[in-house]
Amino acid sequence: MTKSPREIWEHLVSHQVTRDLEGWLECFALDGVMQWPFRLKGVAARLEGRQAIRAALAPVWERATQTNRRISGHENVVFHQTTDPEVGIVEFDIVGETPKGPFRQAVVYLLRVRDGRVVLLREFVDTAALNELFQGGG
Repeated sequence: MTKSPREIWEHLVSHQVTRDLEGWLECFALDGVMQWPFRLKGVAARLEGRQAIRAALAPVWERATQTNRRISGHENVVFHQTTDPEVGIVEFDIVGETPKGPFRQAVVYLLRVRDGRVVLLREFVDTAALNELFQGGG
């Protein structure tokens, strides 16, 4: 059974809450692409393939664990189905905790899903705020 972009998004972000990087990566096609149109400091603007995504993001996820940053959920979710059944656009807030207190980060994902896997995830995020969170631990 083919999963919709919304179902794939729900599965994908559930792994952020459980800190399961491997489960998160399994949501991607082997040759899946992740892009940040507004670049994150220290991460390539485009990652091609699960291995490249793992290599770039594993240190970020590990640093989050070491500095006690935790995503606790996703709020204010608005899902936009497009005329292309492979494509969905999701607006949401990532909410979580750091040693300095709670955080909220607005995000927009453009997802292209094929055969039940992410072939493209384009993440639009306030990179200045995210870089500060990554650098400062709070």
